[in-house]
Amino acid sequence: MTDVFVSYARADYGQARRIADSLASAGFSVWIDDDLPAHRAFSTVIEERLNAAKAVLVLWSEDARASRWVPAEADLAFTADKLVQLSLDGVLPPLPFNRVHCETATGWNGSTDAPFWQKITASIVELSGSQGHSLELPAPTPGLAKSAANTEPLLAILPFDNLSSDEELTYFCDGMSEEIQRTVSDGSSLRVVARSSSFQFRGAEKDTAKVASALGATHLLDGSVRRGGARVRISAELVECGSRRAIWGDRFDGDLDDVFALQESIAERVAKALKVALAIESAPGGAQLPPGLYESFLRARGRIAEGDALYDDSAERAIPLLEEVTSAAPDFAPAWELLASASAASLRSGHFEGDYDERRNLVLKSAETALKLDPKRGGAYLALAFLEPWGAYRAREKLLLKALEVSPNDPASLTEMSQFCWSVGRFRDALGLAQKACELNPLMPAARLHVAQMHAYVGDYAGAIALTRQLIRRWPDNPGILISQLNTAGTLGFWEAHDEAAREIDRFDGWIARDMRAAEAYLEALRTKDPEQIEKRISRYEGLLEKTGTLPLNLVVSIAALGQVDRALDLAERASYDYVFDPQGDRPSIYYPGTILGPWSEAMKQKRFAPLCVRLGLSAYWIETGAWPDCVEWTPYNFKEEVRAAHEAARS
Repeated sequence: MTDVFVSYARADYGQARRIADSLASAGFSVWIDDDLPAHRAFSTVIEERLNAAKAVLVLWSEDARASRWVPAEADLAFTADKLVQLSLDGVLPPLPFNRVHCETATGWNGSTDAPFWQKITASIVELSGSQGHSLELPAPTPGLAKSAANTEPLLAILPFDNLSSDEELTYFCDGMSEEIQRTVSDGSSLRVVARSSSFQFRGAEKDTAKVASALGATHLLDGSVRRGGARVRISAELVECGSRRAIWGDRFDGDLDDVFALQESIAERVAKALKVALAIESAPGGAQLPPGLYESFLRARGRIAEGDALYDDSAERAIPLLEEVTSAAPDFAPAWELLASASAASLRSGHFEGDYDERRNLVLKSAETALKLDPKRGGAYLALAFLEPWGAYRAREKLLLKALEVSPNDPASLTEMSQFCWSVGRFRDALGLAQKACELNPLMPAARLHVAQMHAYVGDYAGAIALTRQLIRRWPDNPGILISQLNTAGTLGFWEAHDEAAREIDRFDGWIARDMRAAEAYLEALRTKDPEQIEKRISRYEGLLEKTGTLPLNLVVSIAALGQVDRALDLAERASYDYVFDPQGDRPSIYYPGTILGPWSEAMKQKRFAPLCVRLGLSAYWIETGAWPDCVEWTPYNFKEEVRAAHEAARS
């Protein structure tokens, strides 16, 4: 039987999905109608699931009251005495359900610390008899992000509508919106949803309830831009999501030469309306861009924002525009920061074909110039961190912490710091940072996937599988999500979830499909424990070692999982990992940087593992900083003692 059936109106799907995800993360089994099988009648399945559920959570709203299905589902739950009610927008349930208490989630930002959430889960526990589960984890490292729970305002700035006759000016309107977004985010403590999430809503999609539900935002800033020649008119409105009431609105007129002042004025009005302080520092030397250069800057930013530099040429196409801007306006720090970011991202990608030293020097020059002009340019610190070798843990961490210091609510900085913590085995810290990044960028698949992955690394296997299963349904064409589920579910023995994912492999082609099938070949050997298949896989990995001189750490974990722990460590001893200290070197593990330190790693459970930590540079980092990995709590030996001994032995 399912613990909870979630009933909702289709217009409220985003918030219903968020609530279902949170319940699943808390350990409850949840049914929501995107689990409907394709071959059965809707009404039949709904009735079966309603009857089977121990509790029915009805999400009321104006749309739900007008729905044909939601009141009917509530009636069945009411009759069976298993009705739990939550109002998404403050509307009361209709008769006779208003006789049953209904909690209110108006303006909910996803925090599971909210009083109404505690009451809802308590009711479900009482009805279902399930205690769920909670991750009672030690506090994260001081100074790093804690859990994603947050009751502060969350502002989503939507792409301003282009009211000009020229549709090509959409990039200009987007750029104006993003500049306002960055001004508010950088100049205040206010949490602002990332562009990659908030800019998914355009035109008719900008319904307040829909956007607030999908993003968890408490406030929305929307507007329009009309441009005629050198004249610009900007209209803006700030809406409180819970009441759908406009709490501020205004119109601004000026020339393109005034665009910076117009953006800052809007940002100041928004901050004032939300009662937060906004510190806008004048650009050094009064540096502002003439209209032509400003358009080039916005075009460059748009190219980067709409692409993915790791997989396409978006950064390469932006670099010439940014070089044009920095050459003509050398005191404009934002352009130098963006040039550093674009150059570093391109250099970090797997398809850069230019001169490494030349591009590296461009990153250094751009980042250093940006920070000289404005020490609060967090993107410049990230770019410098990208230049450091993988094994330069302390140097990378220092730069990432500096980026977070100047941009504490920047999703990119939070994500990079989370990835770093993942790589050094600090999974609890990684999860907290990932949750905060996801809260600010909820519609970015990679952000949601990273949260799910970190649940597995802190030992919440069922939660990780459930979250990733939901992500596959949400983004079925995303290969990263699918391959993560294949590997995680198979490695942890969740074969039903694995088989669901495996059925989707044939939808992909090219190198992505090859990687998935390679993972499947390994997982088949793991599942069947067939000696012939196991030997075939390990022989293949040995061939890779002979050919390249190294063995990715995820394969060391795989060989150990196949029951060949000593053989895995023997091969790791033969492999070279010197490249992790080379600025041009790769990471030591494909896809999953911390997998060798995960709870499932059989190799890590052997004392022989300690010398490998020395060769990877991890021992020096742990000993010097005192920031030991989480695995010290679950290895069957004194991990710190063995690592220190191996470290000293290597030095002598």
